[in-house]
Amino acid sequence: MRSLSSEEVKDRFADTLNHVAGTREHIVIRRLNKEPVYMIPARDYELFLKLLQQAEDNLDLQEAEERMTDSKQERVSFDEFFAELEVECG
Repeated sequence: MRSLSSEEVKDRFADTLNHVAGTREHIVIRRLNKEPVYMIPARDYELFLKLLQQAEDNLDLQEAEERMTDSKQERVSFDEFFAELEVECG
């Protein structure tokens, strides 16, 4: 992964974009006294979004499983649950 200063990127912005798009290399952009930012190809960004969604889904499933096995958790029927949400079932 290449690391460039924000000034270097500013001076060669089009070249930097073309490099990332063409080589799929990630670039760290260093900024004075600030958190760095990253320039990555669209394909890698889309993969990141999918992986993030999968991780969030897994956390939701884990939480649901924990609630289902918690004996202190209030139980409601399927119809009661969706009636509270005002969703018509079946």
